[in-house]
Amino acid sequence: MGRKALRALVVSGALVAGVGLVGVSAASAMPVDPGYSSGGSGGGGASYPADRSVFKSATVDGLRVRTGPGTGRAILGLVYEGQPVQVITSAYDDTGQVWDEVMLQTASAGGLPAGYVGWVTEEYLY
Repeated sequence: MGRKALRALVVSGALVAGVGLVGVSAASAMPVDPGYSSGGSGGGGASYPADRSVFKSATVDGLRVRTGPGTGRAILGLVYEGQPVQVITSAYDDTGQVWDEVMLQTASAGGLPAGYVGWVTEEYLY
C-alpha cells in the first residue's frame, strides 16, 4: 500500500472513529476564503494537520495558488520555481489529490505578497 493511500486510510479511520484532528486551530487566524470548507469542491475530502516547521519550494513556474483544495477553487495568483512556502495544513480533494495550505515566505512575481496564505497542489512542491 502506498504512503498516500495509507495516510488516507488512517485519516478516514480517525474520522469514522470520532477522533478529532488537532493542530488546525492556528490556521483559523490566517486570511482564508469565507466560502472555504475543508475537503475541496464538492465535499468528500479530509484534511490533516501538517508539521508547521515544514518549508517547501515550488518545482514549476506558474504554480496556481487557490482559495481552497481542488481545481474547482478560484485562482488567487501564481508562485514560481524555487519560491519558498511554509506548509500550514494539507487536505485531500474529491479525487484523492493532496493539497497544501501554504504561506508564502517571499513576494511572488505572480502578484502575491509575502505572508499570503492559499492552497497549492502538493505534487509541485519539494
